[in-house]
Amino acid sequence: MADLGRRMAQWTLRNNRRRRWRIYRKLQGMLNMNEALSRSLERLWYNYSEMGKKPDRAEAIALQEWLSRDRAGDSLSDAMSGWVPVAELYMIRSGEESGTVSKSFSAIMSIGEQARKMKEAIIYAVSYPFFMLLLLSAVLFMFGYVLIDKMKTLASKAVLESMGGLVMVSDYIHNYGIWTLLGLFAIMAVIASTLPHWRGSLRVKLDKFPPWSWYRVWQGSAFLLGISSLLGAQVPLKRALEILEEEATPWLQERLSTARQEVLRGRNLGEALRAGNFGFPDPMVALDLEILSERGDVGTVIEQITHEWIEEQVIELQNQANVARFGGMVLVAGVIVWAMLSIMHATVVLSTTQSQGGGMGGGG
Repeated sequence: MADLGRRMAQWTLRNNRRRRWRIYRKLQGMLNMNEALSRSLERLWYNYSEMGKKPDRAEAIALQEWLSRDRAGDSLSDAMSGWVPVAELYMIRSGEESGTVSKSFSAIMSIGEQARKMKEAIIYAVSYPFFMLLLLSAVLFMFGYVLIDKMKTLASKAVLESMGGLVMVSDYIHNYGIWTLLGLFAIMAVIASTLPHWRGSLRVKLDKFPPWSWYRVWQGSAFLLGISSLLGAQVPLKRALEILEEEATPWLQERLSTARQEVLRGRNLGEALRAGNFGFPDPMVALDLEILSERGDVGTVIEQITHEWIEEQVIELQNQANVARFGGMVLVAGVIVWAMLSIMHATVVLSTTQSQGGGMGGGG
């Protein structure tokens, strides 16, 4: 039961950024006041466990383990392994290497906030096309199954012919609609699952277009935030790239490995990123970094460039979402108008046919 409680506590902290960051802020404040790490962890444990009355809280279980391992001689990053996301763990480890653990907590929270903005912008851009696809499917289903199928059993051949393409669409939905939707979802699932893994020259070309460009922007923003924080903590560029490469997806490893090799040849960060011709994280950002990477405050410069680029990308993603929303609304409205006009035309043909039938019967 104790092991199960520990695993549940680990899962809780790894998946709840708010609760982790509350610990980070308190640790950062105490370390900034030159309080020993062991003493800081002990005080936090008393705080979260309410003087030992509630030791089963996730934070209390975590702090108890971190404190025990610290007293056993382990580093804080080793003690936190399994309790925090890997990306944050590497930031803490880099802070230990440079003697700036408190700064690493600040960097984690700053990066996390910027990453949140980027993630929300990407979700915003992706959700509208997906919603419009579902809405269009619902409209076509309504006309196809609810209306057209019933008219087929009641209306004459002339009436059905007057509806033109609407009947063909109805037939397609009736026969292949479900399979088409499943196929589209399968394609989206394949794209999503291969985003972190697919590499090579074709992928580089596709990275210029959505949805692959959205992944490039997301990973690029995380990379820039991470590298600026590591360099700001006085971690050498080669080591910073190694740290980020260790936790990267295969797609990102391909880019960082190439950049690291170029750094070993004596190139600065911007030159190293441009040398691979990956367009990562963005051609203009790499050019800016090539010009400014020679400055002594390169960490601060990269941080400024990163924040400006992220703000630009957030706006760009929002604009793309707005275009998708407008285009989707026009498409759905167009389909509805086209269907209604087809039905109105069929109604006229039906009325004409009935009138002619009545007239002929009266004349006989």
